Amino acid sequence: SNSTPAMPTPGPVQRAPHGAKAAEVYGIVGYLLSTAFFVIWMVWAYTPDSVFHSLGITYYPNRYWAVAVPIYLWTLLVFFIVLYNARNLIQNKPFESYYTVRDHLEEDDERDHAQPFDQTWTIPPAADIPITTINRVLFGVPTKRL
Repeated sequence: SNSTPAMPTPGPVQRAPHGAKAAEVYGIVGYLLSTAFFVIWMVWAYTPDSVFHSLGITYYPNRYWAVAVPIYLWTLLVFFIVLYNARNLIQNKPFESYYTVRDHLEEDDERDHAQPFDQTWTIPPAADIPITTINRVLFGVPTKRL
């Protein structure tokens, strides 16, 4: 007879606390407001003046702004993206710099990373991998330290 072990039975189901969280409320309110704003914007942009006048609406912004504001915003967005990337490129060290290969976060290459079976270590802090270790792993060639 082929007997299989019984599957463990799950414990009681934990229920989520009742009520909406603040992030959920802000999310749905933001979604509804942005949708309403977009619909109002489109009605204003595409409805003829005669319809507005027949409804008694005589003052509203010039239709020029229906096109100009989105163009200004997109231009501003592109400008900031280019500016942000240019700032990052300017702050980088030159390619020939010693600091493109080594810095103060580099770990010592001679450190033993083997963990004995009877010890449990925590996760080590973030550190750069030395270029010599990368070369040895990728190319299998022993390298001299800088």
